[in-house]
Amino acid sequence: MIKRPLNPQFSSAVLECRKFTTIRDKPWPVGVPIMLYNWSGAAYRSKQIDVAAVMVEGVHPIEISHDETMGMRYSMHAVGQIALWSTEGFGSRAEMDAWFRPIVKPGQTVAKVLMRFRLLNAKRAGTDASDKTL
Repeated sequence: MIKRPLNPQFSSAVLECRKFTTIRDKPWPVGVPIMLYNWSGAAYRSKQIDVAAVMVEGVHPIEISHDETMGMRYSMHAVGQIALWSTEGFGSRAEMDAWFRPIVKPGQTVAKVLMRFRLLNAKRAGTDASDKTL
């Protein structure tokens, strides 16, 4: 199984099916089980702690811009009914902007990929991650 790191702040959001997208530099394979994990300590110098198995269902290009007057902008062709900051596991748009602000410098636009995934073997009262659309 492929393994990919997950920032620990998002672990509960993934397990609760609140986070079902991720923005990365390179796409993960579609239809292949992927184990998300946290490092137990320092990255690459500590044990990996498995968080959840997921499967990518779709990959979409996304551009993130840091405009000095307009702030952070997220441009993508995928249209969804849920706010991007929510599908990314943030509590608000401001939290997501704060996350990407150090990554995307003022005046810069970066191209990344947005992946929609579902939690494998997820069971929640009357729903699971595959019920959500983006």
